[in-house]
Amino acid sequence: MAIRIVIDSTADVTQEIIEKHDLKMVPLKVNFENESYLDKVELTTSMFFDKLAQAEKSPTTSQPSPGDFVQAFSEVLLEGDQVLGIFLASELSGTYDSARMAKEMIGSDNIRIVDSKSVCLGAFALILEAIELVNQKKGIDEIVDELERVKGSIVAVAGLDTLKYLEKGGRLSKGQAVIGSLLNIKPVIGIKDGAVSVIDKVRGKNKMIKWLDEWIEKNNFDLSNKTVLLFHGQSYDQLKALREVIEEKYRIKNIIEQEVGAVIGTHSGPGVLGIGFLNK
Repeated sequence: MAIRIVIDSTADVTQEIIEKHDLKMVPLKVNFENESYLDKVELTTSMFFDKLAQAEKSPTTSQPSPGDFVQAFSEVLLEGDQVLGIFLASELSGTYDSARMAKEMIGSDNIRIVDSKSVCLGAFALILEAIELVNQKKGIDEIVDELERVKGSIVAVAGLDTLKYLEKGGRLSKGQAVIGSLLNIKPVIGIKDGAVSVIDKVRGKNKMIKWLDEWIEKNNFDLSNKTVLLFHGQSYDQLKALREVIEEKYRIKNIIEQEVGAVIGTHSGPGVLGIGFLNK
């Protein structure tokens, strides 16, 4: 009996990794006024940002239903495999609760659900750890125990061009969002234990790379044995510049680049630049 990893679309796992490791992805929805799209299924990242630029009202997002997860889990179980579900923080979405309800509805002992307590590149980092453990032929309960143990070591920070999208989505207060528009200040957010918070402010977009470089150095992160995730939202030139600054300096073991998908883009807006890894 194999272990099949089930994820949601907000982890923004690359299509190459999804295909290579046979991951099953359950999409969230992105809603533009009267139109709804399945993230990464009916709406690509480039299509999304084009729509975002033209939209009069900000889009909204909605979680998969328990029925969506019942279908996904049942397909895996019917193939004779066990389900290992890893989903975005329960504090940020009802996605984890939908998956938990689906598990209860099915009533199988071959389903395990993990709350990543993160999202996007943070959840991606935990999923990479799960893939490694599955490939090591660990048992599903042993894998879950290890994921629960290390998920507190997820490191994920991102520089935003604006906080208005997080504020509109209800992830930050209006007061916190105001700082992003003052004096060309760009906020740096951190995601820890399911909470999104502003951890610093940078004057001007061009100083974000310097801030991230200094942040790595200040925290004495050893990246020589880690896979580092670099994410962007329509700002690949910045990602490339960041990679050039840190790749050789910190002798990083492996780097994976990705552009944020539509659900994350709804809350971050364009111009986001992020870095994440598992600091175990």
